[in-house]
Amino acid sequence: ALEVVIGYVPGIDATDDLIDSMRRAYPALRIVRMPFSEDHARAKGFMINESRRIAAGDWIVLLDADIILPPDFFARMETVGDDAHFVAPDGRKMLTPDDTARVLLGQVRPWECFEKLAAGAGEYRFREANRVPIGFCQCVRREILKKIPYQELDHFEASDWWFGHSVIKEYGPETRLEGVVVLHLDHGGSQWYGAFKHM
Repeated sequence: ALEVVIGYVPGIDATDDLIDSMRRAYPALRIVRMPFSEDHARAKGFMINESRRIAAGDWIVLLDADIILPPDFFARMETVGDDAHFVAPDGRKMLTPDDTARVLLGQVRPWECFEKLAAGAGEYRFREANRVPIGFCQCVRREILKKIPYQELDHFEASDWWFGHSVIKEYGPETRLEGVVVLHLDHGGSQWYGAFKHM
């Protein structure tokens, strides 16, 4: 019912170690590695387009590594109608550095206190980017991603927006999971994969 395809560049962070740990902890979960060379580290569009080719599901959830989904996210996805083609949450809650640190250190288990984190400190961004669902969490039917590939731009947020805009232009408005918010971990001052320092 669920597979995880991870597009990444081996050796520039701890992704391989994390995948190994996840496979040990959740042996029934299908995890597919999609490694890329280092010269593709910023080529989000290319990585998505290539990873799409090995995805097996009817729906593809494009998800950044710093996003935490609510525990009922996939149950909510199952409630969308057959006419839905592009699905997105209502917005994202930007977690504070302190809350992010507690999550990463295992002091806070977000699936147990998701609502508290979503209601806590930090900025809430409701249907941002001119209300076009952007790449921190975009859910699209597989055949649409095949027809409308991600553009390979130098600026990954521009790729996100153009993809969302193109899907809406071709297929009509997205379906929103009303009231659903995702959590966005803070990475100010870090060298997280795909991130630059902003402090």
